[in-house]
Amino acid sequence: MKRLLWSMATVSLLAAAGCAHSPDSPGYSHLYEHALEQQRGVTPVPAGALERFIALYSPIDAHYLRAHLDEVYAERIYFNDTLATFYQRDELKAHMLKTAERLNDMRLRIRKIWRDDDDVFLQWIMETRFTVLGRERGSRTIGISQLRFNRQGQVIFHQDFWDSSQGLDQHLPIIGPVTRMLRQHP
Repeated sequence: MKRLLWSMATVSLLAAAGCAHSPDSPGYSHLYEHALEQQRGVTPVPAGALERFIALYSPIDAHYLRAHLDEVYAERIYFNDTLATFYQRDELKAHMLKTAERLNDMRLRIRKIWRDDDDVFLQWIMETRFTVLGRERGSRTIGISQLRFNRQGQVIFHQDFWDSSQGLDQHLPIIGPVTRMLRQHP
């Protein structure tokens, strides 16, 4: 009974949150556009910067993150992975460490890299292994990261473009079945 009440309360909160977002509310696209104006990167990207970024995410590892995230990201940043937005490196570091601790494994495989002025784009495939309700599950998603670097070779702008419902959301209780059902319509 407790579980049913909890489930109903969660669904109600999610429905209310969904209704609270109107087409007029800016969402993260407004934050992205603002950051594009404010966070100008340098050209060319300093040597080794891109390699350090890629190494940080493949595989994701809490010990490696603690040791190297400060080299990869500047203190003041714009970071959005479609699930969270951060403006300070310490906030991102805490988030990434929690993520690393929750995952059994995560790897990025870079498929393509291209540059346009001060932007660097990485097309990737992300494979993750994680445990939900006592069962290990896997996820494979595609995405693109847009990066900008400062003169020291640190990331100052990081925007991910990916469909989280193809990755993590589909494995979550309550949300997962709804996400899978919505994806099945024509």
